[in-house]
Amino acid sequence: MPHFKYSARDHEGKPTSGTIIANDPRELRRILRMNDLYLTRYRGTALASDPQKPREPSAGIFAKKPSLEDMVIATRQLGTMVRSGLPILETLEIVSDQSEKPILRAAFRDIALDVSQGQYLSTGMRKYPKLFNRLVVSLVEAGEVGGTLDQTLEVAAEQLDREDNLRRRVKAALLYPKLVILACIGTITAMLLIVVPVFANVYSGLRTELPAATRLLMSISGLATRWWWLIALVAGAVTYGFRKYRETKGGARRIDIIALKIPVLGPLLRKIAIARFVQTLSGALRGGVPVLRSLAISASTAGNSVIREAVENAARNVRDGAAIAPELDRSGQFPLLVTRMIRAGEATGNIDTMLDEINRFYERDVDYAVDKLTRMIEPFMTVLVGGIVLLVLLALYMPIFSLSKAVLKS
Repeated sequence: MPHFKYSARDHEGKPTSGTIIANDPRELRRILRMNDLYLTRYRGTALASDPQKPREPSAGIFAKKPSLEDMVIATRQLGTMVRSGLPILETLEIVSDQSEKPILRAAFRDIALDVSQGQYLSTGMRKYPKLFNRLVVSLVEAGEVGGTLDQTLEVAAEQLDREDNLRRRVKAALLYPKLVILACIGTITAMLLIVVPVFANVYSGLRTELPAATRLLMSISGLATRWWWLIALVAGAVTYGFRKYRETKGGARRIDIIALKIPVLGPLLRKIAIARFVQTLSGALRGGVPVLRSLAISASTAGNSVIREAVENAARNVRDGAAIAPELDRSGQFPLLVTRMIRAGEATGNIDTMLDEINRFYERDVDYAVDKLTRMIEPFMTVLVGGIVLLVLLALYMPIFSLSKAVLKS
């Protein structure tokens, strides 16, 4: 942890000196200003590793990662105790003791240690990006600067709760198709590896020519039985390669562009991305986070690189003095409803209220779209699975229809 030897003066001009633990000279100045001191000279000593470097809480290899619901509870507890007047250090210790997840408990202990050494709460949270995202850290920092930490913590908890609800709705919508696809794959695998070989042994003694569909099915079954390990290896390699490609900037952009163009699913993915952007921007602005930083945070939480790039391009022009709504409209990625309501909010000075209205609309719209997609997928997946099973059974039983002829020949 960096130590700074400093020389400063108070408001009467009297000199003073000492040693303070701080991340950097800027934080050193902030700590001194909180004590009505003005820095005149400093020297860093005993510099340790970079204090801003992300850290992993030491809670064991098999410790379960905290869920969004856990983060909502912890953030609400922080806000409630800060509002009640408890010191921040005591608040962190209480939340740490009450946390059920070891990782979260260890993180709050480390943050409490940082705070006890003179650091800000937001500085300690920033070291754990896997637990506290950019929005939460920025809201806490805004609360520390404006003296409204209890309010910004409540806003952070609301945003995490909204994100958790949105994720749950999306997962619920995709659960049924995933289960049907897994059942389909399992059924086909079992038939190729277990059922088809039995029929192949029976048909091998026949002197009649088998139908082309049956021969093709048996050939596929033979390959699957003999080379199953290679097929599994190739499937694993393709999956791993796809994930790595998805992690690259260019790969993520191409995949997101294709995903947004998929019929039925594409519009839903766009609505989900816009809903995340709007609700994050609304919470950030309501919590007192500056506009440019709010746009940067909301862009990163959209979950789609196309929407993220559109917001980032708009933010660059907003930095030069442009309004938000025209820049989003110029990108062509946002519906007129969003851009017009944001324009109205900018004109009347209550953009956060307009964003809340947009968010409520998209929450209902996403629910409706998810329900509609589920209703469309159910019959389609049922017909698909039934059709595949029917084709396999027909290919297996077609030779039986001519079994009497084969028996006469034998």
